[in-house]
Amino acid sequence: MESQFDRPVPARVGVEAEKWDLMKPGLSPDIVPLSVADMEFASPPAIIKALEETARSGLWGYTGWGERYFSALRGWMASRHGWDIRREWIIRVNGVVQGLNAAVRALTRPGDGIVIQPPVYPPFFRSVRDNGRTLVENPLRLANGRYEMDFDDLAEKLARPEVAALILCSPHNPVGRVWSEEELRRLGELCLKNHVLVISDEIHCDLIQPPFRHIPFPSLGEAFAQNSVVGSACSKTFSLAGLCCANMLVPDPEKKAVLEREVGRSGCGTYSIFGVRALEAGYEQCGPWLDELIAYVGDNYRCLRDFMQASFPTAFVSPMEGTYLAWVDLSCLGMDAEERARFLEDEAQLYLSHGAPFGAPGFERFNLACPRSVLSAALDRLLSAAQRRGLVR
Repeated sequence: MESQFDRPVPARVGVEAEKWDLMKPGLSPDIVPLSVADMEFASPPAIIKALEETARSGLWGYTGWGERYFSALRGWMASRHGWDIRREWIIRVNGVVQGLNAAVRALTRPGDGIVIQPPVYPPFFRSVRDNGRTLVENPLRLANGRYEMDFDDLAEKLARPEVAALILCSPHNPVGRVWSEEELRRLGELCLKNHVLVISDEIHCDLIQPPFRHIPFPSLGEAFAQNSVVGSACSKTFSLAGLCCANMLVPDPEKKAVLEREVGRSGCGTYSIFGVRALEAGYEQCGPWLDELIAYVGDNYRCLRDFMQASFPTAFVSPMEGTYLAWVDLSCLGMDAEERARFLEDEAQLYLSHGAPFGAPGFERFNLACPRSVLSAALDRLLSAAQRRGLVR
């Protein structure tokens, strides 16, 4: 049976979509981006209906958030993740990246060390460097075909007196790990022991492949909750990034007050009514849509994995436990990062997220939130380009 996700969506060229219109100049108009982490799927019908009704009202003034917003958010976190949140924890922000940067400024001092775990989402690097803090890297370790935390190295880094915070990516973008309770507890205990704050980006928390389960970091216990700040949004979940609706959840009242003041100093004191209505409709009505999406993306991942095994058998494809992003080592093509980017964009007509900004130049990140026909055509172009080069048979 055809899935709703098999249906193509209108082209997003010429509408100032970052994923399409803001690719680097000079690329062919036929190139297909599997890059920026938003979907090539329309948002759920219930959200579209809510936004259409809001648009028709013609009344789009200054917008706060109230009991319906909190009830939708709280109900979703409880039902999907077993986490009971409180209204007084919430700070509204336009996006999780804004919230992470504000948390770095508010809750650490200039020059402090901040640990990140590359390969990781490029704004993590910038949130440290651009705010005058010191980058401390605890690289993930690839063991038996799966990424894991290097806890011996982490313990050494966290024990450094200048280290004040760790930015956790959970689930992890780009490697696709969903951290286990044991891993999160071990990390959390090391941070408590060394008085290191955990700033947890959990924006992909809803996009989990069975049988894995996302565990919100603060849900592990009161001590962990009081030593953490969590970034959350429905933008990845329901393809809503352009509506700028996110939340920072801060259980410790003192940290929350400090962070709220920093967010206020940014001047972002008003938010989109469309983002508010989308979150409410999504969390209230769109669980079944998300379940179907997760299954579809899982099939896309298996399509990519099987293609790579058949066509590029020495390419490593990281297991995708969460997100809709596949992390693939294409160093088997025998090109450096710059040459491979030219090959992919000019010859294979693919625009991917290249690994170097994540901290892994041999890798490419594939966005699998697209119709399978688009993915299959993209992979066929990759194989054809490699065959023309004589890289594969």
